[in-house]
Amino acid sequence: MNDQVVAGSSYSPSVSYAADRPSRSSSSTSSTRLSIQRRSLWQVLFGGDDRASGQKRRAVPSARLLPRQRRRRISTSGASRKSKRACKAPTSASAPASSSSSSASASASASTSTSSASASPTNSANGNRTSTGKTMAGYWADWTASTLPASSIDFTKFDIVNYAFALPTANFDLSLPTDPSGNTLRSFVKAVHAGNSKAVLSLGGWGGSTYFSPAVRTNASRSTFISNIVKTYNTYGLDGIDLDWEYPGQQGQGNQLDPSDTANFQSFLVELRAALPQGALITAAVAFTPWVASNGQPVSSVARAAGVMDYIMIMNYDVWGSSSNPGPNAPLANLCGNSTQPDANAAAGVKAWSAAGMPRDKILLGIPAYGYINKSTKRTLQARSVTLTSGDGSSTSGQINFSSLVKQGALFLGSDGLFDGAGGFTKYWDDCSDTPYLSDGKTVVTYDDTSSIFDKGAFASAAGIGGISMWSLDGDTKEWVLTNSAIAGMSSTGTIQS
Repeated sequence: MNDQVVAGSSYSPSVSYAADRPSRSSSSTSSTRLSIQRRSLWQVLFGGDDRASGQKRRAVPSARLLPRQRRRRISTSGASRKSKRACKAPTSASAPASSSSSSASASASASTSTSSASASPTNSANGNRTSTGKTMAGYWADWTASTLPASSIDFTKFDIVNYAFALPTANFDLSLPTDPSGNTLRSFVKAVHAGNSKAVLSLGGWGGSTYFSPAVRTNASRSTFISNIVKTYNTYGLDGIDLDWEYPGQQGQGNQLDPSDTANFQSFLVELRAALPQGALITAAVAFTPWVASNGQPVSSVARAAGVMDYIMIMNYDVWGSSSNPGPNAPLANLCGNSTQPDANAAAGVKAWSAAGMPRDKILLGIPAYGYINKSTKRTLQARSVTLTSGDGSSTSGQINFSSLVKQGALFLGSDGLFDGAGGFTKYWDDCSDTPYLSDGKTVVTYDDTSSIFDKGAFASAAGIGGISMWSLDGDTKEWVLTNSAIAGMSSTGTIQS
């Protein structure tokens, strides 16, 4: 999850400067539910009248904790290390596709496609932890163990937790560079299992995908790589393997490339399924468009992979990084039809993967628990009184966790259960991406909050996809307000009303 700024890119209008303020709905009969007057074009995704109708979106206050429900486990038959190996999605500039705002709307409103029979029985909503009928997953980064021990995760909220990362090596084995003894991974698996959730080991990541291409290139290399993956799976008592190759046939950070990467990867997935124990999860973190084929375009079919995988997770974040012309980190859709990256948003990603043959119930939407600091003087609002510091120590650029925005005083939780700007920052709403941002006149922070995450959860429900996965858990607050909002959104039906 590093900077994703594309040279010459812009998002117009990415900053509309119209303050976003909640108001109580006079029609609401529940004191625990609020209605926000939303000027965004959220309704475009699901039909109905637009802003002219005076419609309001129902929202669940982030302060309200969802009921804690313990269910059976799903049946089985940077400058910091963070910035070096985090999940990161490429922009559409590197993988052209043909999405538009109208097609994104069609994608969101389309009915759930019928899933092909899975080789693994784990892809099922029957054992869902949150009573949403959807999967809630998240990534736990091993470098956050001192601040967020795995044992402190509220596993009642998560079906799957991914350990990030193990790295493929030059001899097609796996290494744990920040955990050479393996003790952190062992403690992680123990905590996840004690919490009655699934422990999945994620391989690769941004800057950690160097050797994926040679590892899957030949029959011999695939055999060696798979043998070592299975050995690791058994050694640590894992429940699944997540492939975070960034990216097959496409440049990431230091990854080797081969024209046959995608074809080889699909062969690898089929062979990995045959080698892993029955019921083991196989998942992958992916870009907005399907893996790149030998012709440089997104492959037209992922059917071979879809037949053996449990989920893919579309990395819907890092669309724009830090810049003086800020854009949204995680757009819901190209709602205004004017983005210079129209294929880099949740709705377009679901449409593209579904069209390539990935069943919608095997698609998870990746959501960020962080945003970006942008040095920008687009408009002066008021004097600055809080200095924000990103994960790499900068006050002018870089990533910043949602929880850090709260701790550093740029956001506060109001009595209405919603987060508003503080410390000289005013909160605004970007209609075109359905995401918030903060500005103090000198700095713009693009991020996601409880309202935009709720909308993404509601999108997951309405679009018929498998659920949500968050990068990464340390970015949420101790009260899990972003996770709660995602779960609440996935639980919602008929969320738009007049």
